[in-house]
Amino acid sequence: MSQISWYANLRWKIAQYVEGKWWRNYLKAKPPAQYLAEKSAYWQRTLLELGWQPVPDRNVLDAGCGPAGIFIHLHHTERFTALDPLLDNYERNLPIFSRRSYPAVTFRQQRLEDAPFTEKPFDAIYCLNAINHVADWWLAFDRLTAYARPGTRMILSSDVHRHDWLLPFFRALPGDILHPQQHDAAAYRHALVKNGWAIDNEITLRRETIFDYVAWIVTYEG
Repeated sequence: MSQISWYANLRWKIAQYVEGKWWRNYLKAKPPAQYLAEKSAYWQRTLLELGWQPVPDRNVLDAGCGPAGIFIHLHHTERFTALDPLLDNYERNLPIFSRRSYPAVTFRQQRLEDAPFTEKPFDAIYCLNAINHVADWWLAFDRLTAYARPGTRMILSSDVHRHDWLLPFFRALPGDILHPQQHDAAAYRHALVKNGWAIDNEITLRRETIFDYVAWIVTYEG
């Protein structure tokens, strides 16, 4: 990991701890099979809204997969590598997640900012509601780019700030403790273009008082 401040690193560690507890609390009253069926249906609706077409046997990365990432919906269609730093935590504590349930998926327990684990680029990358969970935002973008080749397509999604005046407060204080990274949509566009990604489409999937939930469909140009 590149050099980041002790505060940024501490904030990330706290967010990871809270993330594990949040999932346990969120799933307490949800039957696992029902939750997974509902989540898979959600992924299907999202892909339709984005106009994204899965490709059979395509080599893909689910970056920041969580316990129920896009791999749960597409693991029979595309060839997945799923990356997340909390995989052991999820498998130990959440009844919805077991690596054995997805024998075709290659799981990697590591941070997005860690060194790339393969020299073979991916044909497509899914980074869904994960980039704002990292400790080092710019390095995370560098790593996503390192997993790509010219022509690789990616869906990147994140909560983004709607109001410029609130952004400094959320950066200074843990007002959104699960998400160490606090940025607006313009910052995401800038980071994508700076790293060689062409923005094909930008879609607001959900609007709330403070945040928009935005997805970008991008293609790596090199």
